[in-house]
Amino acid sequence: MTGYDANVLSPKRAWFQVVADTIGGLAGWRVDVDPTLPRKCVVIAAPHTSNWDLIAGFLMMVSAPIKLYWLGKDSLFSFPPMGAFLKAVGGIPIDRRRHTNFVTQMAGHFAEADVLRFAIAPMGTRKKTDHWKTGFYHIAMAANVPLVFGYFDHENRVVGLSKGFMPTGDIEADFERIREFYADMRGKYPENQSDIRVKPRK
Repeated sequence: MTGYDANVLSPKRAWFQVVADTIGGLAGWRVDVDPTLPRKCVVIAAPHTSNWDLIAGFLMMVSAPIKLYWLGKDSLFSFPPMGAFLKAVGGIPIDRRRHTNFVTQMAGHFAEADVLRFAIAPMGTRKKTDHWKTGFYHIAMAANVPLVFGYFDHENRVVGLSKGFMPTGDIEADFERIREFYADMRGKYPENQSDIRVKPRK
């Protein structure tokens, strides 16, 4: 691993980090995390083409460790033991029945948190599509937080987080920056990687 986040990590390696690094090393993977990640950010998780990406992401969180948060239906959290476990591993319950929309709900979470690194896969599916969903972008804009590049590079067997940028509001220009970063990234199934662009207008 290339470095530690001084906001979260101690330079002393815990036993579970050593175990995670060992397992990843035996599988040929390594973890690369920028040591200066912002305390609040939206993490782009891409390219997401396989359930193996979840295992790679978990390896990164244990090895670093960087706690990432993710969304789940609030009904999944309703049973206390399960709800407590899901929250412990970064789950954030989202109430889709509320009139408040998804972007507004997430902006509220950012406003209330001291540290929140929220990961989302803009592809929205493991199958190829001709665009990315833009919810991640609008959340970052509404919460006034930067975008961070999270990646699963299966070709080079690297999973990591790389410091990104503050979205400008010019979504086309910002998507160009995103395309440049992921241009050489290969998912487990490259043929399933979606085109990095906003949904084409009809």
